[in-house]
Amino acid sequence: MNITQRQSFIGICALIIASALMYLVTVIFAGEWNRTVLGLVIVPTVASMLAAYLRGWEYARHALVIIFAPIVAFGTFDVETTYRASLFIPPALALVLLSPAWVIGSAIASVLLMGVRTGWSGPYLDAINLIVYGLIISMMLLARAILNTAARQANEARRQAEEARQRAESLVESLAEANATQQAQLEEQRRLLDLVATLEIPAITLADGVLFAPIVGHLDSRRSSAIMGRLLEAAHGGRAHHVIIDISGVPTVDSVVAQSLIDLAQALKLLGCHVTLSGISSDVALTLTHQGITLGDIATVRSPQEALEFGVRQG
Repeated sequence: MNITQRQSFIGICALIIASALMYLVTVIFAGEWNRTVLGLVIVPTVASMLAAYLRGWEYARHALVIIFAPIVAFGTFDVETTYRASLFIPPALALVLLSPAWVIGSAIASVLLMGVRTGWSGPYLDAINLIVYGLIISMMLLARAILNTAARQANEARRQAEEARQRAESLVESLAEANATQQAQLEEQRRLLDLVATLEIPAITLADGVLFAPIVGHLDSRRSSAIMGRLLEAAHGGRAHHVIIDISGVPTVDSVVAQSLIDLAQALKLLGCHVTLSGISSDVALTLTHQGITLGDIATVRSPQEALEFGVRQG
């Protein structure tokens, strides 16, 4: 539980006033009217210190410790014969409200005032009692030092935890930004790949129901599958009845390429499309002849224009 200095002072003042009132009630019922003076002095004094502190006078804490040293010294009864624990009140107040230096000063002042009160004799100036008193004050200071160290360590741990939390939040934000950037890059890359695939395997509408598909570059199994998928999708979506495949941009046509073209034509025919192959160069024709490769029943023409005219005649 965290208690502020202000709360500590208010609580101590309330505790002292309550204790003084209980003391007054006790001595009044006991008929010891001569002892009521102590309670009548403590209650208004502490109340005035509390009121001054609430009005903003910070030195009320110091004044309370200073005032209590003579109150304890001159308000305690039977000091000549009895050692009372009230001598610890001033240093205890200083321990809670002020610094270790005030604890030592209030303890020394209380002993000196008690010496003045008793004429430098009695149990308060007994060597054993003074040693015990000093030992207890030392342990109070040690406890205060331990508490201060623990408080500093707790504050340092809290500060480090807060810094770690802020670093974690910053890292999460950075990761989120990096993830968003990566997602955007992936989307852009996917879009570019789609665009490349579209440009790599274009399907151009030349006329109503007529598609023109120029193929450029080397054909392998991956490209063949991509071309087939692209043309089948375009033919089906465009309700095409005639597909012109131009291979003038294909450098070489071997048995693998020829089989790919045959498979593509067969698949398009299943959709009800007539397939015409254009752009076969003399070198390609010579290669096909030497290798004994046939294109089956695929119609061939020299150019897309002839293919289009051929399709019109067929229609």
